[in-house]
Amino acid sequence: MKTLHTLGLVCLLALLALPLEAADKIRVLILDGRNNHDWVRTSAACKATLEATGRFTVTVATAPAGFAKPKPGRPKPGDAAAKKAFDVAMKEWNAEEAAFVKAHAAEWEQWAPKFADHQVIVNNYNGPEWGTAMKDSFTEFVMNGGGLVNVHAANNAFTGWDNFNEMICCGWRGATFAMRIAVDDKTGQAVALVDAEEKIQGKGFGSGHGPKHAFTLKTRDAVHPIMQGLPAEWLHATDELYHRMRGSADHMHVLSSSFSKPEFGGTEMHEPMVWYAPFNKGRVVTTSMGHIMAADDSHDALHCVGFQTILARSTEWAATGKVTLPVPEGFPTLEKTSVIEPAKVNWKK
Repeated sequence: MKTLHTLGLVCLLALLALPLEAADKIRVLILDGRNNHDWVRTSAACKATLEATGRFTVTVATAPAGFAKPKPGRPKPGDAAAKKAFDVAMKEWNAEEAAFVKAHAAEWEQWAPKFADHQVIVNNYNGPEWGTAMKDSFTEFVMNGGGLVNVHAANNAFTGWDNFNEMICCGWRGATFAMRIAVDDKTGQAVALVDAEEKIQGKGFGSGHGPKHAFTLKTRDAVHPIMQGLPAEWLHATDELYHRMRGSADHMHVLSSSFSKPEFGGTEMHEPMVWYAPFNKGRVVTTSMGHIMAADDSHDALHCVGFQTILARSTEWAATGKVTLPVPEGFPTLEKTSVIEPAKVNWKK
């Protein structure tokens, strides 16, 4: 008994000897593995940003790999021989994909991240819909107070999943999905529009974006903990500016918006850029910033100090309801962007 007592005392003393800050770090789970964007570099950048603050410990849960063979390229109109060859190639491709999915079905059954082991999820997933058990586990996690932060294309996913649509309020959706959501420039509030209220009528009413460019974010709730201390307006580095996102404005709280300029293929309206919503006891923050594709050679959108600030503060707030992280040095101004790799950002007050 003395030996067990001594061993227990040694273990207790060892725990007490750990740095206090280690026990205080917020446990983050990044979800990725399927996305039409470069999810590898997106997750790496988000992880690096969160860890650089010293406030988080980060784990990544990656979904099983998808069928990697690209689809056959479509032939030019009017080329009958090429069309016939394309049809044969597509038939073969579909058969190969179906065989791959069947062969790897068990991997999806085994992919079951333990959400409850973490305080907040950073969602970088845009792929096939999960099974019922995983969706229920995810929903229960957020409903019971777990935090959720959705980055860029994560709001493209799960069109038919009602709970997820409620969590994100609005996302990249087709022209017939729910309502088109914009931001009233006078009130800063999310508003639902009908097609007739669109200023630009000729580009369809589903979600979209123009060419990548630097654009201004306008703070809409300066007293919210995520936004406190940020400039009223600041210039975000080159990124996609989503427009005509669709959903519901009923429980959507806009933190910042951006004006979608017609000269960049935009809507001539203010579009939501960062927003949050309650989901029972959970806090959900969504941002459409953070674009990078496999062919891109720039991390500007992800390494923008403004994006990094929003990501880190949103993650802390979603997990705890509070923000202790300061606005880091080198935050963008209205006139100038600021792109700094995460390891070099100074988060000290």
